[in-house]
Amino acid sequence: MASSDPHATVDNPDDDEFDWDAAVRAIDIACANSKASTSSADPFRTPSFASRDAPRSSCNAPFATNMRTNGAPRQSTLDKFIGRAGLRTEPVYRAVAIEGQRNIDGDDRVSCVEIDVEAAKTWIYPVNVPLRDYQLSITKTALFTNTLVALPTGLGKTLIAAVVMYNYFRWFPEGKIVFTAPSRPLVVQQIEACHNIVGIPQDLIIDMTGQICPAKRADFWKTKRVFFVTPQVLEKDIQSGTCLVKYLVCLVIDEAHRALGNYSYCVAVRELMAIPVQLRLLALTATPGSKQDAIQHVINNLLISSLEYRDESDPDVSPYVHNRKIELIQVPMGEEATQINNLLLHVIRTYASKLNTMGILLNRDYQALSPSDLLNSRDKFRQAPPTELPPVRYAEVERCFGALITLYHIRKLLSSHGIKPAYEMLEEKLQQGSFAGLMNRNEDIQKAKLLMQQNLSRGAPNPKLSKMLEVLIDHFRINDMQSSRVIIFSNFRGSVRDIMETLLKLGDTVKAAQFVGQSSGKSLKGQSQKVQQAVLEKFRSGGYNVIVATSIGEEGLDIMEVDLVICFDANVSPLRMVQRMGRTGRKHDGRVDILHSLIARLV
Repeated sequence: MASSDPHATVDNPDDDEFDWDAAVRAIDIACANSKASTSSADPFRTPSFASRDAPRSSCNAPFATNMRTNGAPRQSTLDKFIGRAGLRTEPVYRAVAIEGQRNIDGDDRVSCVEIDVEAAKTWIYPVNVPLRDYQLSITKTALFTNTLVALPTGLGKTLIAAVVMYNYFRWFPEGKIVFTAPSRPLVVQQIEACHNIVGIPQDLIIDMTGQICPAKRADFWKTKRVFFVTPQVLEKDIQSGTCLVKYLVCLVIDEAHRALGNYSYCVAVRELMAIPVQLRLLALTATPGSKQDAIQHVINNLLISSLEYRDESDPDVSPYVHNRKIELIQVPMGEEATQINNLLLHVIRTYASKLNTMGILLNRDYQALSPSDLLNSRDKFRQAPPTELPPVRYAEVERCFGALITLYHIRKLLSSHGIKPAYEMLEEKLQQGSFAGLMNRNEDIQKAKLLMQQNLSRGAPNPKLSKMLEVLIDHFRINDMQSSRVIIFSNFRGSVRDIMETLLKLGDTVKAAQFVGQSSGKSLKGQSQKVQQAVLEKFRSGGYNVIVATSIGEEGLDIMEVDLVICFDANVSPLRMVQRMGRTGRKHDGRVDILHSLIARLV
């Protein structure tokens, strides 16, 4: 159920129910009422937006009037910097308000930036790329209205952003433009793409991450005009005052589906609106959300007033989309995994029943609970404990919740990744905290641990790893191993390690590399941004034909066209599954194989 808090994260990344088809349908339904109609190609590659025939909602000026719709702030069309009389005939442009001067409508929004009247009579669209009607149409909207662009992966969101940024760069010679993306590799990628598309001078561009000290960033904010930053850097520099916010004219937000709760995107936009400043907002995503509430929260948090949504079946998009064959491969996890699962469920039932008796977790199927369900229930208990429960028992409730959350994580690893990762987590948790105190004498837990040890000592193969090898062997039997590319996704770093070890069995057929985030864990060392870039470059050039990636490979990165995507774990969120599937079928036909574990439950 969605939270009533407008800043709450409503999309559940730990959703155990896997239904990628339903995810795609949910996105379609949620966006259907706001879906933009296909427009015909403009006869001019450098169209004038001062045309008398253009609709007023998309031809007035480069900034937005702040409005309120259903109590939420919105950025609408562009009346702020144009005289009212001029709108009645040919638009008459004039300089924008000087800092401290009130705008036409009495709004207190201020700007330190003047418009170039001559430049603002036209907007530029590049001729060095093939013309696609939907990109041109979406660009027109995004130039003049705060827009959320939802396009499938590989269909050119970056081009739209680059054109919008370039025109604001032209229109406001002293204005500053910010492109923000959630990771350093994405930031670097977008700099290259925007430079190649529109050619903004390199000496005016800077990329900034947290590795650059605040003092240097303060100098860059003064001397540069186009900034590629991570959202955390933008948030901190706005709050510290080093970001010259009154010079901002355009903010592009990549991977905008992250704009939930108190993520830095949301905080930065709230800070800017509190100042307040005039600027254009453009949000980009391939997956706006798997639930309508999540999409609405993104729209509210980023002050979006126009949604430009296309899916692969739209007539203006379909010519550029290739077939993608999706196959769900069910993998029985074996009798021992079933026995271990049943032992874990026996223990889970004991603690779930105890919470039920105390008036918590009422009428819940303990077999269907997920860690996120338990975390939500624990938060509700902490906020409003049952009145009939004496405070002396609160610690007991906390111990029960802690044990259940750990047990469900172990069970999830067992079903998604096999016995080895589940055993490693169980062994670790039995050495520490209240879980160890509760479980070290539990007979079912000890039986489960023994079964795991016996399985691993025999070297019994993980059924999912065996199936993965079978899929890869079949793929490279009919595809050239020099030119074909494969991505294997796993949500768990321990499985990335196991997958890499398993791929060694294929010898020279597979040249594989891992692709993971920067933070290091017990099972796998993280990769620096330089290493990440090197892995991607070698993958593109043919040095590797397989990469094994965690979630860092799901969002936005131009990894290149791949022929096969293998999802080692199927129980990630629908939104993330759609992102994974978007790695293939971009330039030619592709395939997605999803390995789904079959493991018995108690009856």
